Amino acid sequence: MDELSQHNVVLQAEPGAGKSTVLPLSLLDSRWLKGKKIIMLEPRRVAVKSIAYYLADKLGEKVGERIGYQVKNDRNISEDTVLEIVTEGILIRRLQNDPELKGIGLVIFDEFHLRSIQSDLSLMLSLEVQQTIRDDLKLLVMSATIDTGMISRYMGGAKVIECSGRTFPVSVSYAVPNKNSIVTQVSEALNIVLKGNASGDVLVFLSGQADINRCISKAKETVDTNTEVLFLPLYGSLTLAQQEKALVPDPLGKRRIIFATNIAETSLTIECVTCVIDSGLEKILVYDPISGMTRFETQFISKASAEQRKGRAGRTQAGQCIRLWDEHKHRSLNDFQLEEVLFTDLTSVLLELYQWGVGRYEDVYWLTPPPKPNYESAKKTLIILGMIDIDNKLTDLAHQALGLGLSPRLSAMLLQAKGTTEQGIACDLAAILSDRDIFHNGSGVDITDRLLAVQAYKYDRKSALNSYPLKRSGVEQLIVSSVKYRRRLKLDERIPIFSLADLQGLVGKLLLYAYPDRLAKKRNHSDGRYKLSNGRGVFLFEDDPLFGSDWLVVADCDAQKEGGRIYSANSISTESVFDSLDEKIEERDSFVFDVTKRTIIGRKIKKYGALELSYKMLSRIPPEVFQNCLQQVVKDNFFDVFNWTNQCDDFVSRAKWLGEHIDGFPKISKENIINTLDQWLLPYLSNVDSIQALRKLNIFDLLLGYMSWDDKQTLSREAPEKYTTPSNKILPIIYDEQKGPTVSVQLQEMFGQVDSPMIGGGRVAIRFELLSPALRPIQTTSDLRNFWRTSYFDVAKDMRGKYPKHRWPDKPMLEKAGRSIKM
Repeated sequence: MDELSQHNVVLQAEPGAGKSTVLPLSLLDSRWLKGKKIIMLEPRRVAVKSIAYYLADKLGEKVGERIGYQVKNDRNISEDTVLEIVTEGILIRRLQNDPELKGIGLVIFDEFHLRSIQSDLSLMLSLEVQQTIRDDLKLLVMSATIDTGMISRYMGGAKVIECSGRTFPVSVSYAVPNKNSIVTQVSEALNIVLKGNASGDVLVFLSGQADINRCISKAKETVDTNTEVLFLPLYGSLTLAQQEKALVPDPLGKRRIIFATNIAETSLTIECVTCVIDSGLEKILVYDPISGMTRFETQFISKASAEQRKGRAGRTQAGQCIRLWDEHKHRSLNDFQLEEVLFTDLTSVLLELYQWGVGRYEDVYWLTPPPKPNYESAKKTLIILGMIDIDNKLTDLAHQALGLGLSPRLSAMLLQAKGTTEQGIACDLAAILSDRDIFHNGSGVDITDRLLAVQAYKYDRKSALNSYPLKRSGVEQLIVSSVKYRRRLKLDERIPIFSLADLQGLVGKLLLYAYPDRLAKKRNHSDGRYKLSNGRGVFLFEDDPLFGSDWLVVADCDAQKEGGRIYSANSISTESVFDSLDEKIEERDSFVFDVTKRTIIGRKIKKYGALELSYKMLSRIPPEVFQNCLQQVVKDNFFDVFNWTNQCDDFVSRAKWLGEHIDGFPKISKENIINTLDQWLLPYLSNVDSIQALRKLNIFDLLLGYMSWDDKQTLSREAPEKYTTPSNKILPIIYDEQKGPTVSVQLQEMFGQVDSPMIGGGRVAIRFELLSPALRPIQTTSDLRNFWRTSYFDVAKDMRGKYPKHRWPDKPMLEKAGRSIKM
């Protein structure tokens, strides 16, 4: 890797090549570093510690000497450390606090194919540092599966190096398409593997924690094995200690079945795995820019990810990979993973960019540009949180938030809490909301319940575990996080215990600091549906303890257009809503048309976002306000409030038809009439003082004023209302949008009418629907001359048998038009 002394490098190395475990050690004593340190970024927390211990062991040292690491709530670095293995967020904070990266000579971006948004941002900022103030800083991007050309171009022509790996061959088999659940498919595949002759551990890739738990339960019931096996989970929310159990062989030699998310796809070395069963699925968190909320979606992985997963079976010996999809599906997979920046919440990233001095979307040097609506939605969220001001600059609150290492929402809550009690509760709240649920599934959504459980655990751990559905590892991690937040707020680090009295009234208020756009108001009294202040609808299950609460603050829910499920919330009293929102409440007069009462009603309403908080009826509506409302009512309910007659409909139909057939004739339709009310109608409403008075207006006479005198003459001539038959019978012409101008007439009335009359400037023949004596259609034609010469005789022959007393002459043109019955 001498190339690094001169260039940035993009390294594409196959699994087993030693990207994470051999290369960093070989770089420690590079002369070109000139005594500077190396930072290596790992996108997964568990990989950081695992690699650090592995590398330190290779050097015969303890972690914290030349090899150190730092992750959330865990740091082991000393003055002797020359290689720091960190998560991306750690580097971003260091760049913001020390843009020169003093003492750092090389930044390594490992497993960059994962393309987390933090990795993208870290590389973006590092490149700018290198190009502006640290031309001696070197950057190394590594992955087994990566678009090297794109990354190289982004890095200004970085040197691309490819390296083969040292993996053993892995046979791949594909499943036959079936409709069984993924749990059943995994169970069946496991039975096949365990009944075979192969040895070694099995790694099962699944989309998420729920599938892992279901598959483990199913496997324990159905997997048939003659030897004892261990079923082990591996996913992100487990503690590092729990995750490490899945990474090392069982000391008693038991065979392990490891059920993992894509956390096990790269970086981690899971010894003794010889078989991979791959569901082909992964779960991603997708951001909805309209609601400002996220939702989990399960999707198929990319071909690159499938290769990464397959490679886990060939690290120590030849292995096998069973893919639970067919080859046709495999060919349709994307080549690479979708970049996280395309579907994630950009709020934290945008805050970092603003601090970096780049606030405009167009000014950011994106590796992959995110959707512009997601960027604008993130900006809107920061404005709502009070972190971007009217001058498009960061506020003092934002600058303080950047130092907390939390999301902007939770930072807003911590920083706006007042007094030590509020701040202490806010720290516990932030810890609860920033990690996985500390309660087991099916334990309701109430955040206060979780807070009370945490206080009970602080007081008496054993009693709390018996009284609440707590996950012990989760609550232990929560307390560590809470203490860390207390430290950052410069509070006493001793762990306080808050009473129910402390919590009541404060939790909802604190949550509103974090989720001001997610205040929820109950829609009615029975079905658990709520409307959020951002306009979206959410629901609460009937068996939830919070069901029936008038007001909620929602911390987590599905980002559905309507009816997203609430996962985490807290009730809040009406009094607290008004006290907390205070100056944010908008008060205004509202005037609406009551369809039932057919009148305009006035209300003084208090609103917050899309929510109506309260209202009072107004006894009097000022005349000028009434006129404005009246005009809006007319626009919104035109055909209901006026005496719109068939005559009006016929006029519009004729005019619309003629406008489509004669150049220069005005384009008239119901839509145009509504859109031009201010030109032909509204001036006549100035003396109208009630909705009822509108029906007394002759709307047809006013409608005629829509058209000039010349146009009315043209309309009368080229789109006449009536047609006169040869027998002088006057019939209406129906201007049907589909069929055109049509006259329904008894056939005998048309004797003597040789040709079809032409209208529309002589371009369109009237269509005749010729009727039997029973007034049923027997023939339709727009060409009477041809009808009399041809099909008339077939019609007459048929009708003579049905209606012998009526006239069906052989020479209809010589007959007198008129009555149907023979005289």
